[in-house]
Amino acid sequence: MRIARPAPAPAPARRSATARTGLGRVAGLLLALALLAAGCRGGGGGDVKGSGGNVPEGFSVFVASYDIAVSPRPRRFIAGLQALDERLVNYGTVTMRFAWLGETQPQQASAAPSITATGRFLPIPGVKAVQADKPRLTSPSEARGVYAADVAFDRAGYWGVEVTADVDGQGMRRGTASFQVTEKPQVPDVGQPALKTTNLTMGAKGVPPVAIDSRAQGKNGKVPDPELHQKTIAGALAAGRPAVVVFSTPVYCVSQFCGPVTDMVDGLRRTYGDRIDFIHVEIWKDFQKQQLNDAAKAWLYRGDNLNEPWVFVIGSDGRIAARFDNVTTQPELEQVLKGLPESKG
Repeated sequence: MRIARPAPAPAPARRSATARTGLGRVAGLLLALALLAAGCRGGGGGDVKGSGGNVPEGFSVFVASYDIAVSPRPRRFIAGLQALDERLVNYGTVTMRFAWLGETQPQQASAAPSITATGRFLPIPGVKAVQADKPRLTSPSEARGVYAADVAFDRAGYWGVEVTADVDGQGMRRGTASFQVTEKPQVPDVGQPALKTTNLTMGAKGVPPVAIDSRAQGKNGKVPDPELHQKTIAGALAAGRPAVVVFSTPVYCVSQFCGPVTDMVDGLRRTYGDRIDFIHVEIWKDFQKQQLNDAAKAWLYRGDNLNEPWVFVIGSDGRIAARFDNVTTQPELEQVLKGLPESKG
């Protein structure tokens, strides 16, 4: 696999307040006319050896995972694909091949792939997915999603990924990207104790509703999902109850995924809320002043960056049972919830 240094990702429509404070809020996939990314890594290709012939380049690859680290066990790696004509590649499955490029990112590097995995299509929550055996080119209004593969990276540094897909009506096509793998996760990880943070709830005194949920704007200023703002993470831990915590800012989310993911979590609350606490943590205490909520800052603010959305599942033992970055689907999350032990309380 030959991976070239990618061109910079298209700049998102950042808010001016971000630049004034220096808060580098790296978001996930920016959906404009197509799947473009703020802070996601995309790249151009080169010759690919050992892939069964010369497969023509047909799309750009945008790495959508936020926190990629060395791990002895496979973790979810996600990427979005954008065709050269700005349509998206959706549905079906793709093949992902990974190669370590070195400890520092080279201008150009060639390396033999050491990991091969199948990427499955994950539709964005709220998007009705059709049945399709092969990847297809679609408009963003028709379908949106990413491809996920379970991968265990065995060393830190820079890696390259080559994605190949048999696109309906196009034949085999490929794209490449490079990305960084850190020695350790940067945000709370599976198996670690959950942080005993006190997030804002409906009972908070002297707090504007938009600090509880950014959608609580306008004259009414009503929080649209008050049931997600009744409990604190610290309270769930003290009670020994499992919890699902979604960190998101539905109004200011650059990726536009925060709202759909939050709504999906609220939907699962209706089924599992009798035994699991469901909590939404708004990212911004005051967006205009660029002030983060304390709970969001403690969990996610690292190196002058904060990515959202995130969904964490906390077991009754107080440890993180699962975490999902950027795109979380109902089947993925529900599978974890069904396997959670009962509350200790």
